[in-house]
Amino acid sequence: MKILLSASTLLILLCSSPLLHAQSTLASQLEQCRTEQNALKRLVCYDEINTRTAGSPAPQAAERARAVTNPPEDNFGKEHRQVAADPVDQLYATVSDISFSPRKELIITLDNGQIWHQNGSGQFPLQTGERIYIKRGLLGAFYLGKDGSNRTLKVVRSN
Repeated sequence: MKILLSASTLLILLCSSPLLHAQSTLASQLEQCRTEQNALKRLVCYDEINTRTAGSPAPQAAERARAVTNPPEDNFGKEHRQVAADPVDQLYATVSDISFSPRKELIITLDNGQIWHQNGSGQFPLQTGERIYIKRGLLGAFYLGKDGSNRTLKVVRSN
């Protein structure tokens, strides 16, 4: 009876040992990283596991990932080309140059380097140096407008 009791106690202690728990936790963490679709997030996940298991102080993986990615304003109007984590709904900028396409559609260059083309017909009074906004519409549309005016112009980003 005592042998059976001590054997069961020993078995319970072995099953609840921190080493076995750590190995099962590590395996589940690695599985979670393996299922991540985004390559950068997957790398950050593996780096965080490595940092925790090595015990050595290393730069935070999340900070390195933020340094690699672009700010959301750089991707404004390009969301259909790539996945954005935190999209911007409206962008303010100053018009630095205005030109026309062969079809007499506006081509607007902003002070932040973005180039927007008029999409469709219509006229919009616009001058160089004016402060404008570009806001997100439905179904991937973007509209250019000015504060104090209720008119907007449908635009698409070209760069």
